[in-house]
Amino acid sequence: MGQLNPLWWVGIGAILIWLDYVAGLDAQFPALYVIPVTLAAWYSGRWSAVGLAVAVPVTHVGFLMALWKPAGSLIAVVGPTMLRGAIILVMALWFARLAEHERKVHRYVKRLEGLLPICSFCKSIRNKAGEWEPIEAFIADRSDAEFSHSFCKNCGKLHYPDFDYDYDGEVAAGANRRDAAG
Repeated sequence: MGQLNPLWWVGIGAILIWLDYVAGLDAQFPALYVIPVTLAAWYSGRWSAVGLAVAVPVTHVGFLMALWKPAGSLIAVVGPTMLRGAIILVMALWFARLAEHERKVHRYVKRLEGLLPICSFCKSIRNKAGEWEPIEAFIADRSDAEFSHSFCKNCGKLHYPDFDYDYDGEVAAGANRRDAAG
């Protein structure tokens, strides 16, 4: 997901304004400008999209008032242009937020993917510098995970055979076999 320099959208906005001027008063306000606004939101962020979403309708209103001077009520002509501009502005903000969320998800997923070289004995992971670090430290540095230590039922039986364990590996209350046999 590449980022585009916001200056590209200044050029695209200028082209849209020029097309609006050439089309004149009889043409409907170019609703197709939602496409570059959406692309600006996705590839250059919120402020590029907001700038484009505001500049084109404001310029259109400027053309209406200064150059074209439509007959009839100015509100009837300017109102729809401003309403369309407001709707496209909301869409720009929504797409910018969606793009930010997409980038965060992409970074989060990329953080812990791939093949990890892990020691068969101690379970340490070799990092990019070639150093071995405990699996807990490796994962904690690259995610929001936190660790607490316990042991499974099988390891409990192997390392502490004198205790009875319930189904989730916890030592059962008063479960020392020596005490029970005593």
